Amino acid sequence: MNHSDPIPQPTPQPARRGIPLPLGKPFWVYVLLAAITIVFIIEQTMPLFANAIIPLLPPFYAGVTPADFQGGSTSNLVLVLLGANFRPLVEQGQVWRFFTSMFLHIGFQHILFNAYALFIFGAETERIFGRTRFLIIYILSGLFGSLASFAFSGATISAGASGAIFGVVGMQVAYFYRYRDMLGTFGRSRLINVGIIVVINIFFGISMPGIDNWAHMGGLISGTLIALKFMPEYKLVDPYTTPRMIDATSPLKQAWVPLLATALLAAGTFALVGG
Repeated sequence: MNHSDPIPQPTPQPARRGIPLPLGKPFWVYVLLAAITIVFIIEQTMPLFANAIIPLLPPFYAGVTPADFQGGSTSNLVLVLLGANFRPLVEQGQVWRFFTSMFLHIGFQHILFNAYALFIFGAETERIFGRTRFLIIYILSGLFGSLASFAFSGATISAGASGAIFGVVGMQVAYFYRYRDMLGTFGRSRLINVGIIVVINIFFGISMPGIDNWAHMGGLISGTLIALKFMPEYKLVDPYTTPRMIDATSPLKQAWVPLLATALLAAGTFALVGG
């Protein structure tokens, strides 16, 4: 090379530009937090009204005394009265307990942990999925978690929002897996982080007594599978002027997904509980 020749310069690379995603504002997560808080207050105050409640109870509860109400949210009687998932009563046709048990909690530690997890995971997930998708998957995951608990946990009393919350975690697993390439390093790192959280929680659920791991697994698996087909479908618009992503579909167009999930839930309930 002649020293008089100009030194070649590298070709400048175009600057990377972030494209905003269509994110909503959380709403249902706050409604759900308020609901579980109100129900927990009711649980805690039930012992105050024991004498008025006992005469109204059906024959199934014959022989209970005000002492059975003591402990509030840790009282088996209070939990069952307010709708905990309890096999003997579900087998009598009270399948509505699969739903009501999602709003009950056993002790302060239980509700504090679940409320924190719901806020941390739920607010972000509702922003991503939108209000309709978030609420539908939350409820369906909770119901599948209750069904799994009924099927595999025996005649224990089960309560808590954790099955539905694990469904929310499953939504994040599905989302960051689906868009791991589009979101680049951020998306892949989030997928790994969520996966680690899942593994840690499953480990604790297996190794510690008193944790309904079947409800967790039922919520996680159902939430992940439903979300894989019931999430925003991004499309780039105005790429040369003001590029942005939009959700090219709507929950109504994807309605077959929750409808199919509901049909499977109903079939599973009928098979396990009976008509």
